[in-house]
Amino acid sequence: MKRLVATHRGTSLRCACCILALTGVLPVFSQSHDLKTEKEKIAKIEAAIKTEDNPTYLNECEQLLDSHRINALAWYLCGKHLLSVKAADAQTARANASLAYRRLKVAVEVFSKTSRQVFYALDAEQYMGLAALLLGDLDRAETHFRRVLKRDNRVPAAWYNLGVVYERKGLRDEAMRAYDRYLRLKGNETTDF
Repeated sequence: MKRLVATHRGTSLRCACCILALTGVLPVFSQSHDLKTEKEKIAKIEAAIKTEDNPTYLNECEQLLDSHRINALAWYLCGKHLLSVKAADAQTARANASLAYRRLKVAVEVFSKTSRQVFYALDAEQYMGLAALLLGDLDRAETHFRRVLKRDNRVPAAWYNLGVVYERKGLRDEAMRAYDRYLRLKGNETTDF
């Protein structure tokens, strides 16, 4: 009992995982929360994204998203940028979009728990909409873009993407209104979405 407490960063038995492990509810295992390692891996991922080194990007994401090292920013980065990985065929592109959607969903759930990370939650929600759009799920894509706009209706990219959804659904009037709103909000900005 003393050994378990001592090996868990010197915390007392008030630590929830120690109590659960001692009561038999949770198996005893070692979790690594080495932030330095996570930061280094995220830096490698960001470097691979900038140089479009997709194999390194994919490999580093798989290593980082190990169940013992969960970081919302990592889920966000590994989901968001997976949408831009060039695929050899349509089946691989769909698989990438589906995996990106699942990763972004985890990121949104974690980011939404804190008000300080609203930008990331909205951006991840936006990319979930793009993943759903790539998968051909127009209703789900519309839902995600509407969630972004419900939270902040001044996001030009969400209006544009909502217009794309409406256009694909054959709703020309709604598409034109969404595109018009996009153009008014975008103004002279040259940012990508």
